[in-house]
Amino acid sequence: DTLSLHDALPIFFRFVKSCHQKFDLIFADPPYALPELETIPNLIFQYDLLKEDGLLVFEHGKNNDFSAHPHFIEHRSYGSVNFTLFR
Repeated sequence: DTLSLHDALPIFFRFVKSCHQKFDLIFADPPYALPELETIPNLIFQYDLLKEDGLLVFEHGKNNDFSAHPHFIEHRSYGSVNFTLFR
């Protein structure tokens, strides 16, 4: 059995909304072309998925800017790969 990206995304969004666990670290590497990409950090914080000192490492394309997000810590760029850190 395989799980396609088309099938996995709805599962991810349902999981976020129904999860009752908190995590020390969340690493998110969604498809860069995902229309909902910019909503993912908000969902993580809206549903309180990080522990108090938890860290969200969010991989994204160079055209996304999360520096105005209230939980933004820093942005790092490694060639064409970009990471934004949130706490």
